[in-house]
Amino acid sequence: MTRGNRTISLAVLGAFLTTPAIAQRTDDNAVTSAEDAFGKSVGDEQIGLYNPGLVRGFSPEAAGNLRIEGLYFDQRAAVTDRLLDGATMRVGISAQGYPFPAPTGIADYSLRKPGGEFIASAALTYGPFGGRSAELDVQIPIDGDRLGATAGIAISKDGSTFGSSPNYEGYGASLLFKPHKNISIQPFWGRIDVSDEDVQPLIFTSGDFLPKKYKRSTYFGQKWAENAGRLETFGVVSRAKSGGFDIATGLFRSNSDLAKTHADLLFDADANGNVGQRIVVADRDDYSRSTSGEIRVSRAFVEDSRRHTIIASMRGRSLSRAYGGSALIDLGASVTGVEDFRPEPASIFGAKTFDKVEQTNVGLGYELRWHEIGELSAGVQKVSYSKLVTTPAGELPETKDNPWLFSFNAAVYLSSGIALYGGYTRGLEESDVAPANAINRNEAPPAIRTDQKDLGIRWNISPNVSMIAGLFDVRKPYFNLDAASRFRELGEIRHKGAELSISGEIAPGLRVVAGTVYLDARISGEEVRAGLIGSRPVGGFRLHTIANANWTFPWHKALTFTGRFERTSDRPANVQNTLFIPARWVGSLGARYRATVGTVPVLARFNVDNVLNTYGWAAGGNGFFINNGGRRFSLSIAADV
Repeated sequence: MTRGNRTISLAVLGAFLTTPAIAQRTDDNAVTSAEDAFGKSVGDEQIGLYNPGLVRGFSPEAAGNLRIEGLYFDQRAAVTDRLLDGATMRVGISAQGYPFPAPTGIADYSLRKPGGEFIASAALTYGPFGGRSAELDVQIPIDGDRLGATAGIAISKDGSTFGSSPNYEGYGASLLFKPHKNISIQPFWGRIDVSDEDVQPLIFTSGDFLPKKYKRSTYFGQKWAENAGRLETFGVVSRAKSGGFDIATGLFRSNSDLAKTHADLLFDADANGNVGQRIVVADRDDYSRSTSGEIRVSRAFVEDSRRHTIIASMRGRSLSRAYGGSALIDLGASVTGVEDFRPEPASIFGAKTFDKVEQTNVGLGYELRWHEIGELSAGVQKVSYSKLVTTPAGELPETKDNPWLFSFNAAVYLSSGIALYGGYTRGLEESDVAPANAINRNEAPPAIRTDQKDLGIRWNISPNVSMIAGLFDVRKPYFNLDAASRFRELGEIRHKGAELSISGEIAPGLRVVAGTVYLDARISGEEVRAGLIGSRPVGGFRLHTIANANWTFPWHKALTFTGRFERTSDRPANVQNTLFIPARWVGSLGARYRATVGTVPVLARFNVDNVLNTYGWAAGGNGFFINNGGRRFSLSIAADV
């Protein structure tokens, strides 16, 4: 994903994040696939407390903690769902034994893989918000299980919560070659074309009050303030076993080339919706391109009931970005929630700023798995990091960092169904980029040092139900706008909390995935000491609870009712912590019906989200407001041929 322009990234993510395993399109079900409530995506379904953009109050996506098939991947652009089989969040006990974990958690993407028979899978979707999409995927056996291919195409005209209707086209293809039973090689390529992506207006109020409510799904942005670009990902993953060694390699390229992007900023909005100043920030020809990858070699030794594994890893990335030279278009006074279209003025763009980042991590790790006793893993990495920024005024001094990173995790089996786990991880991660209302907009600070401690318990309550309860403490440098609207480091932010997950079949035909996280987020530093900002970050809720349920009719197993519940506590809406967004809950209901037409399996799904049409606001860290989506409907039909 591009970190320089999140508007395209976030919109595309919802439509193109993951894809189903092609041979099982009609079996796709995130609730039945999830092992816990900490985040799982299958096909176009995503459930759980966490996702690649949010784990324990932080973003693995922004931090650079993404993987493809477990191998390091520096993502600059959304990956088309024509390539991906799903995504799993690695946090808490699910990160135990994971080589070189990261403090913010890890999102691990799995690639689609062809099977031994030809299958074509098609899907049509209507909604939500009137959106329409069509998808076609094929898997093609070329030489039995030795060589196969996958390919797919998706075309959509999406609906959105704020009335826009962007166009997305996704393409992807891959080969899986197994020249030997111990060797696999999978090259892949994917692309997303984005056009007509109107941007959502961001509202900044003039005082300690929430914006005036307006009719949702009414587009009141500027018709010419849209995004367009191309997002491309390609690479190769290979695995081999030789002489007792396991060798895994991944080489990836992620390109975000944005022909145009905009941000529509409505400043000084009063309680009646009148806007003092409306500014559109326009950018042209920004890009963010990265080559990244990892080679990992491991050797396992078995000693009675103990398995020892030594792991050596080298990972790296080479990143280049171009941004800046924005045109600021002042439209004067305006109003929220009402069409106020203006003709597009001529814009003058300035010179760009160029970033160049080089990073290499060399690591050595050890894992112990002791049958019926427990697990232990430890790792150390030496990092070489450099960043060079060239502004229109000249080259800035190069930033360098060469830290040692450590991780230690352990789990003890108290019984066959109960395990205690804990660990410490230190990392070097990316920070968020400067927002559109910063004077240094789109600037990416140097990588930051972070650390995490966690402790918890996993209890297999029954063969079909499990529970995980944990505590965590994550610390990072805190970046936000200072009094001069410059995005910079202002102190430290600490997220302490507790998380709970319960998942499984709690009664015949009734499967539940439920979880809650309590988060005590605190800021410390110069701005807090001076009384300029409060100690809680904007938009951070203390309590977040979700529950997903599938109930399959015992007397008619083709029919499944689905439900989803989400509650968020109140949250600070401004940096002074003098305004709060009220707590709210949102419910969704749906149904799935599986049938066979001739010999073709078919799945129909119907969903109603935000059933009670609850109205609420979300607040961005830099002070803007957007509203949530209203009641919406969607219907999809999928078939495997």
